[in-house]
Amino acid sequence: MPLRTEEREIVCAVCGKSSVQTVIAEFDPDTSTPDLDMRPNGEHRSYLKYWVSECPHCGYCNASIDIPVRFTRGYLESERYNTAGGSGLAEKFMKMSLVCEKNKVYEEAVKACLYAAWYYDDENDKKKAAECRRAALRIYDLHRAEFAANPDMILLAAELMRRSGDFERVIREYKGRLLPSMLLIALENFEVALAEKKDSACHRADEAPRVAKK
Repeated sequence: MPLRTEEREIVCAVCGKSSVQTVIAEFDPDTSTPDLDMRPNGEHRSYLKYWVSECPHCGYCNASIDIPVRFTRGYLESERYNTAGGSGLAEKFMKMSLVCEKNKVYEEAVKACLYAAWYYDDENDKKKAAECRRAALRIYDLHRAEFAANPDMILLAAELMRRSGDFERVIREYKGRLLPSMLLIALENFEVALAEKKDSACHRADEAPRVAKK
């Protein structure tokens, strides 16, 4: 079924006020081969704007504003939150990242920065996209122990490094490293090969040698 959205009244978990939010109700499963940073192709790329909601009363940003938080409304009034950086949709994702980190949901915090980078990719703003990827890496590095058992996130970190231009770090940390599956190793080797060529461009996962094409 094609994408179908609907308007729902949702109560904010921070300020307790309700607002009408546009949410995804139904959509076809994504069967495309993603980019190396897991961004989908085709129609599903346009769904990004529905992945973050903002409370119009207090400014709380998250995947849904009814998700409980570990902080008070005062945090949303802080300078850090209100200078999260970015513009438009990217700003909402950067605020969502701060919220997720505060809630100790570190994987979602990393991904929210990545989604902000995708927004800037579409805007053809390479500098801002790289800044968002570096922000994602800072969260990854600060909470590295939380990702130690998650090979998908470890591999994603290599992509964040390469796309933000830190080629030497990709080579240093990933060349010869063994991840727990042949697919992950193939993608890892591809990341290293691209880094050795100082290639920071977007690439699809099925460009990697030994990765089956659909």
